[in-house]
Amino acid sequence: MKTKTVVQVLCVTVLLALGAAHAADATLQPAPDFVLKSLSGENIRLSEYRGRIVMLSFWASWCGECRTQLDRLAEVYASYRDSGFQLLAINLDTERRQAANAAEALGIDYPVLHDAAGEVGRLYEADAMPHVVFVDREGLLRGTVSGYRRGSDEQYLEFIRDLLRE
Repeated sequence: MKTKTVVQVLCVTVLLALGAAHAADATLQPAPDFVLKSLSGENIRLSEYRGRIVMLSFWASWCGECRTQLDRLAEVYASYRDSGFQLLAINLDTERRQAANAAEALGIDYPVLHDAAGEVGRLYEADAMPHVVFVDREGLLRGTVSGYRRGSDEQYLEFIRDLLRE
């Protein structure tokens, strides 16, 4: 009799959890679309990456944690870009030359976009740097991470892997 009760409670708990997860999906917000010029000169629109997992990383050249993060993200990008992952580094420096010098010094091989006016940064509430936003294949906001500290890389990888498995 006790075993039957435990199994019933577990089943109800699992069903409630699944219902809550499904309900949470209904509250997901679309990622605001934007167009920014990349350091290579082309205009890049977020919605062009629909169908891919997108990681937006907001940064500035004066931010030491940002430089550490961007350097480590090169490995993440290399590992997952062929799996449907796209990394877009959005620089918030007012001077394009500062962004270009920092990107060159770091040897960044993924798109670096320049948001001199900070409009996209404000749109995504990038108040602390680095600020990371994850967008799923359908263009929905799925998570954010502000700041960079020990363990951030693992948190990024967890977001990326979870979204790629969906």
